[in-house]
Amino acid sequence: MCRAIRVVSSGVSGYLRASQYISLPRGTLERYVKDISRSPEELVNVHLGRTVLTNKPENKHLEFCIIMDQSYYGLRIQDIKVTGFQLAIRNVLKHPFSREKSGVDRK
Repeated sequence: MCRAIRVVSSGVSGYLRASQYISLPRGTLERYVKDISRSPEELVNVHLGRTVLTNKPENKHLEFCIIMDQSYYGLRIQDIKVTGFQLAIRNVLKHPFSREKSGVDRK
C-alpha cells in the first residue's frame, strides 16, 4: 500500500493501474495520495473504530459466528452486535454501548 502511494505520488504510475495492482478501490488510493499532511506509513497504520473486545473474547465471537454460518443459521448484523455486547458484559469490559439500544432486552 505504501509503495502504491509513493508510485502514484512520484508519477511513475497512475491511480487506476496502481489500485488494480494492489486490489484497492481507486478512490481510496486517490484519497491517500492527496493527503499530504501525513506520510504513507501513517496513513496506512490509522486505527479506525473502537476496540472493545480483547483478543480472546473477539476470537470466541468470531468462532461463534463461523459455527453459526457453517450450521446454515444466518446471523443478521443486529445478532452479531448483540452477541458482541453480551461478550463485553460477560467479560466485564468497559464499553460505550447503551443497554437500551443494544437489543439485549428485546423479546
